[in-house]
Amino acid sequence: MSDILAAPPPPPIDNTWAEPAIATGIVLVLAVAAFALVMAVRGRIRNRDDFLLAGRNIGIGENAMAHVAGGIMYSTVIIIVGHVALNGFDAILLLTAFVMSTVLAVLIYAGPMRNVNAYTIGDLFAVRAQPRQARMASAVLTLTIFGMFTVIAVGSMGFVASRMFTTHPTVNAPVVGTVVGIVGLAAIALVYLGGMPGVTRVLVLKVSLMMGFVLVLTVAILAKYKLNLADLLNDAEAKAAPSPRGDLLETGRLFGEGATVNSTQDPWVHLSKAFAIAVGSIGMPFLFMRFFVARSGRAARQTAGWAAIITVGFWACMVIIGLGAVAILGGAAIGKVGAHRDITLPKIVDDLGGSWASGLLGAIALLSVGAIFAVLLLNGVTSFVRDVRAARGQKGDAAAELKDVRRYVLIFGIGALVFGMVMMTQLTHIFIPTSIDLGAACVLPAVIYSLFWKRFNTRGLMWTVYGGMAVTLVMVFFSNGVSGDPTALFPDSDFKFIDFEPGLVGAPLGFLFGLIGSLTSPERNDAAFAEMQVRSLTGAVIPARAEAELPIAASGLNGRDRTGRTLSEAH
Repeated sequence: MSDILAAPPPPPIDNTWAEPAIATGIVLVLAVAAFALVMAVRGRIRNRDDFLLAGRNIGIGENAMAHVAGGIMYSTVIIIVGHVALNGFDAILLLTAFVMSTVLAVLIYAGPMRNVNAYTIGDLFAVRAQPRQARMASAVLTLTIFGMFTVIAVGSMGFVASRMFTTHPTVNAPVVGTVVGIVGLAAIALVYLGGMPGVTRVLVLKVSLMMGFVLVLTVAILAKYKLNLADLLNDAEAKAAPSPRGDLLETGRLFGEGATVNSTQDPWVHLSKAFAIAVGSIGMPFLFMRFFVARSGRAARQTAGWAAIITVGFWACMVIIGLGAVAILGGAAIGKVGAHRDITLPKIVDDLGGSWASGLLGAIALLSVGAIFAVLLLNGVTSFVRDVRAARGQKGDAAAELKDVRRYVLIFGIGALVFGMVMMTQLTHIFIPTSIDLGAACVLPAVIYSLFWKRFNTRGLMWTVYGGMAVTLVMVFFSNGVSGDPTALFPDSDFKFIDFEPGLVGAPLGFLFGLIGSLTSPERNDAAFAEMQVRSLTGAVIPARAEAELPIAASGLNGRDRTGRTLSEAH
């Protein structure tokens, strides 16, 4: 469904670059380092807030690095390098969408989300809507995305194990299963022991190693061409695999006619992917956590700004590595088809750095996917503790809160790991673009309306979230990610009629649903909007708001005053 994000099928090729012994040794060293970092901050965890949000006291630099790390999955990185090597200019255009999404974070999400003093997006929704409905909408959306991304994260562990920890030409099930089980349990232990402070430290370790590795590889490629980018580009153009849709450094390989299998919807297929990535990827709930843990709204904006700058540099290196791979190795030596794009990065690493570089790449890759699993787990537990239990009216014993949270880490973690391992045999790569489409169709309009539209209310929120989800999932079912494509869930069936990314339609429909729902509801609470403005702009806590301009009979609350609650009751 999404060429830039989808994971390829198991490899029918020899992993000639793999160095399992070296990779395993380095992984053990990194595991010791990760647990040492976690144990060093464990003493800071005194209560539930410290565990879930690190006491909202993460510094700007550390938070920015962790934010970048949370948005970079190894499967994405390895696919992007091959994507650039195969599709050149058009693949580079798609990468700009990731940068654009970080701009949205700076302009819309970062400061206001932190100033509301939120744990989840449900805290934001509950300022403008009835608490129970707001909490459930947040939980449904967050846990749906959590489930999809968890499957991908566990699958990525298996992917790395298969590519970098064994030289078998096909999947070595015992090796893959063992590696996934060990890494998954280690990630659960990291979250259990260190909570948000520990996970943040591990993310910083991950991104530091990955960025350092990528930078060294970029410098090695540029040094090979004596910093002459013109020669590099000329060699890449000359050695690239030929395509009937154009040369490597010209548009057409993705945005031209015939770029999508069994489709007549080009170039909208890939244009819609860029749109969905730009407006949907930053809306992932597990990325919002980086704003929630900042010290202030200003710090959250600075975090997002620095993360954007770092992201630009990182993707620029990815472009050089992708073009350098085809220039140095030649179009016949890299992944010549989309399903094998993932071999490009390890092959150029092996060619330039040898066995130790390949082993280090495998170790960093495994740390990367393990850290992402830990981030997702912490986000899922936070949503359950904050949203689901609040929606059900449950209040935990203050003295036992931290113990309860850690118990949920074990329950969620082991359940997610088992479910992810069961799903490893399926082509579940569709889950990543589907999650991003949900971010575009549900999260973006709901957050913007909650922050900036005075008329927004409970019905508008319900229609935005559930209407956007319904439209997205229906379109996904009839897309080329489910049928009508060799890499679809049902490759032998063809009932698709949609090849473009559902987020292209889902995002405007999400806004439309919220508009219609709000305008057709008699509920209106200008005081709640005033509260949102004060809190989102200043971070100040204001007194309980006045009653909504809504008759009790119409509210459906059985005579209870929705808006007369205190902030502690609402949040």
